[in-house]
Amino acid sequence: MSGSTDPRRIRGGMAGPGGPHDVSGVVLDARNAVMLETVDVSTIDPDHGARGQHALAMVLGGRINQTKERVSVLFVFGTDGAASIVTELIALYGRATGNAAEFIADVMERMDKLTNEGNLS
Repeated sequence: MSGSTDPRRIRGGMAGPGGPHDVSGVVLDARNAVMLETVDVSTIDPDHGARGQHALAMVLGGRINQTKERVSVLFVFGTDGAASIVTELIALYGRATGNAAEFIADVMERMDKLTNEGNLS
């Protein structure tokens, strides 16, 4: 993204008496939150830059809250990181709606679509 802000300078946070899993008990400091607009994902070939290991890459980008500035940040992680992201999102939806099964059904529908498109082996 052109004109992107240095992501190391973006600050924000969440706090709750029981941690981030509190329901309706988390306080956000969203002054510099990134308003998510783009998600791009890719694999990293173990023979080309992943130190012989399978790795994944994800670029999250968007506008910084209450500004016109944009940021794009690359995250690199292994299967444990990917599993953490997926399971946290499923649990988050379950806490928000009381119906994680609905989200899991939507995920499975999307997985079928990706398979039919040839984007999932």
